[in-house]
Amino acid sequence: MRRFEELKRLDKKSRNKLRAILSNGDVNAIGSLERLRGTLGKVQSDALDAILNSSALLKAVRTSTPFPKVSPFIDTLQAYREMDLHELLSAIEASVVTHKERLFRLANSLLKIDTLYAEGDITACRDCIADTIETDGWSHALLRRIILIRENLAKDSVDHRIEDLVQQAGIKNVPVASLIHAYSLDQNILTIKRSILNLADRGAINRYTRTISKLTVQPFAASAQDLANFLSEVEKCSLIDAVILVKFNSHLFQLEDFPATAEITQILGQAKLFEPLVATYDAMDNGSEYAFFKQSSAWLEYEPIRRYRILIDNYYDASQEEAHGLPAELEQALHDWVGEPTLNDLVGSEPFTKHAFPALARLELSGTVTRSALFNYWLTDSKGEIGFEKADLLTLMGLTRDLARTVPIKAVRTAAKLAKDELVKLILYLLLAKRSKNELDSYALRKLLGDIAVKHHDYSLVKLVRSYEVSHPYVAEYIYDIVTEDFLAKLNTLAPHLTDIPEIRASLHEWMAEFTDDEHFRQRARAVRIDHQINRVRNEIDDHRIFVDPSRFSSWIEDEMMIELNSALTSTGAGKKGISVTCDEAILSLVMTQSYIAFCSNPVFGIASYLGRRIRHGTFHGHLYSSVINSIEKADKYQPLFSNPQFSAKWSAWKDIYNKAVEEIIAERLHVHSKSKPLGVLTPESYGPSKHEVLTAAVKNISKNFAETTSTAGIDQTIIDYCWRLAELDLVSVTRYLRAQQKPLKNEKFLHDELVPASTPAHARLADAFRRELELSIDQKLSAIFGWFKRPSIVAPKASVSLIFAATVAEVRDTIPDFDPQAADASKEEIELAGGFYHLVYDSLAIVVGNAAKYADRSRPLKRNFEIVPGKGKRLVVEISSSIKPTDDPAKVSADIEERKKADFQDANMYDKKSGISKLLLLASNRQDFELNQYAVVGSEVQVRLIYALEH
Repeated sequence: MRRFEELKRLDKKSRNKLRAILSNGDVNAIGSLERLRGTLGKVQSDALDAILNSSALLKAVRTSTPFPKVSPFIDTLQAYREMDLHELLSAIEASVVTHKERLFRLANSLLKIDTLYAEGDITACRDCIADTIETDGWSHALLRRIILIRENLAKDSVDHRIEDLVQQAGIKNVPVASLIHAYSLDQNILTIKRSILNLADRGAINRYTRTISKLTVQPFAASAQDLANFLSEVEKCSLIDAVILVKFNSHLFQLEDFPATAEITQILGQAKLFEPLVATYDAMDNGSEYAFFKQSSAWLEYEPIRRYRILIDNYYDASQEEAHGLPAELEQALHDWVGEPTLNDLVGSEPFTKHAFPALARLELSGTVTRSALFNYWLTDSKGEIGFEKADLLTLMGLTRDLARTVPIKAVRTAAKLAKDELVKLILYLLLAKRSKNELDSYALRKLLGDIAVKHHDYSLVKLVRSYEVSHPYVAEYIYDIVTEDFLAKLNTLAPHLTDIPEIRASLHEWMAEFTDDEHFRQRARAVRIDHQINRVRNEIDDHRIFVDPSRFSSWIEDEMMIELNSALTSTGAGKKGISVTCDEAILSLVMTQSYIAFCSNPVFGIASYLGRRIRHGTFHGHLYSSVINSIEKADKYQPLFSNPQFSAKWSAWKDIYNKAVEEIIAERLHVHSKSKPLGVLTPESYGPSKHEVLTAAVKNISKNFAETTSTAGIDQTIIDYCWRLAELDLVSVTRYLRAQQKPLKNEKFLHDELVPASTPAHARLADAFRRELELSIDQKLSAIFGWFKRPSIVAPKASVSLIFAATVAEVRDTIPDFDPQAADASKEEIELAGGFYHLVYDSLAIVVGNAAKYADRSRPLKRNFEIVPGKGKRLVVEISSSIKPTDDPAKVSADIEERKKADFQDANMYDKKSGISKLLLLASNRQDFELNQYAVVGSEVQVRLIYALEH
């Protein structure tokens, strides 16, 4: 289709906007095109891409230069050339011939930079990079070396010249940000790789930066056509980058057919320098090989790097379920590189690869990456039809990393089925647990864990884990990671009752706290038990009607959002450790809104999935229609009514209307709002003041956590928590809509005017009773349905302050049964708290309530008032007053309290008796959002005031 015809596919307004953008040669058109694309549907977006990919000369189009003086790491509108590989390589060859002298100079500059780096002369290396940019322009190859130096500087040190270069490159630009995070020693390369490969495809608008970003994590092209597409974009960055990519993928064509290019590749990446570069990583550190692999793309032009990455890129990879077949040349190169190692070789003390690079062999031997890739290669090659020595497999689990994210699913499933040893089978199913989406694999793991716990560990998962912690600690950690509340909910053998689930998970957290000596896990155990205590008081059984699969949502965040998150969290300032970190709140807000849309709309793990599976497909109709109709029709007392033909006819007519109304709700309303379902009642893309408040709190919380930790670890859990807070607000509209359907569904006018009068006079009273029971039944069923559309209590539920107070009272009553605070609540409103924050309220309230039960007059009421105080920062104020016993002297009680307030409180958690006030003081010293404002005797009462700073 010609360009003019593609233009006609756009509406008139969009057409005029596009013409204006493309005719303006003074500004970069990409931002304007992105905004325009956001207003278009799929068909018009395709038309826009076709227009941008056309060869027409437009003012907005920029021409690329082989040696760019200005940073080329940003999207611009550039001419698109669709060529086959040979045609493109011929064009590159012609350019190489034209710029041969300059390319030789640039190749020698790269050699000098690498030599200086290997010698440890970072200052001279940095200066050489700056001189090379000044003389021969920017390239991704130089950017990789800049970021390599930046990320390997000593902790808390900053090279301002390097930072200036990073700023010139554009720290906000996707290729730069993705490279920083790929090389960062703190980041997981599998997460970064998946994020880069899953960057949103906006066609011609961001094709260039998406492709350039791939150079770091996936330099191998899948085919000749893929290489042609890859090269056509990389060439726009710089000519030297195109030549390096040509050399790296020379297995897909005959390099000797392009002699000038082949000549340049010969002097790029001198083999003699490879070992000194590898030696810059400490072979005594078991994390060095991982760092080397993450940063190895700095030297893509070196042949040993290419051969090293054949194995790692294809068999240590979470971006695909199974490794794809390799071209014959790469398959042979891989075999020559690794030989035929056995499982026993991988756990031995001798080098297990067959290449001729001792420094790399030492790095591999002390590291985990090559072992992990070889294990996956071995499984893939054998298709899992292979036996395992249990001792070797157990040892290997401690010498590998990320196997649960990289193993070949089909091969491991086969190996698990063939395994005879119970522990070998358990390890293989544990490796599958996070990787496989097949419910049968999860079922097999649950059954096996249950059988082992029943046979050998007295039905206890905690005892099972403890039995492995010394001899097989990695197995114990795998089990801890896998056995979440959701997993336990399906493990009926070991958790037959809902109340068993939180106790088992809390006990596992406590085991992990002991195992790692990390108090964080003990706090998580406490949080689980607090939630359980609150649910016990609430007397709530949660059937998870609305749910979101947290593990799959976390994987989605890693795949789709991590690059944007990393970009936002290092996008202003220098972004290096030791320098104050600020965050791009606009990008964080966008990440949160996009995450929330997926949280609601994703058909695999989102609310939409459970809405469809658990509510629309049978449950809603069965609950609201079938159970109502069947129950009333089968009632013996109403059988005389159905023997009347007139009544039966009217009853059938009413049922038809009722059924259509119920099915209309199912078909059109119980959906996430979209173009195909415009009447859907769940509206994740709409934001009112309440949702904006939650969104703002989420952004602030993410920023604050990153500022404190300079890490994105655990950020997915924060996003999940705030997505649930947003969902709670949207789910209110669902119940509001259903509540509004009570009258229309019952069709009361028909019941009064037509159904009841259709009965015989003798049965008039029976018909009226029939009507009343029918209406009551519908009301009751709808009331039950309202409870389906809420946040599952197992997922950090929200709780009112009065409920938290009641839960602390229930906990105290376990040891002081006659404690009765009585109805002495003077609060003017019900205050609800969400997320982990209410655990702080619970912990502090429990101390005050416990002290009152022990020392106050239990015959008198425990007066309390809970109040939200507005202002610059919202605060929750909790006031509790207890009466002093008649037998106690208020002055003596006051003196005791003041003495406790002056005592050292740092070890308060180490003892119990008379430690309440000390524990409150310790809590206040550890938390900026909590203040013990008052704990004093006033008259004949002990008055306590606690103040909490609220985010949302």
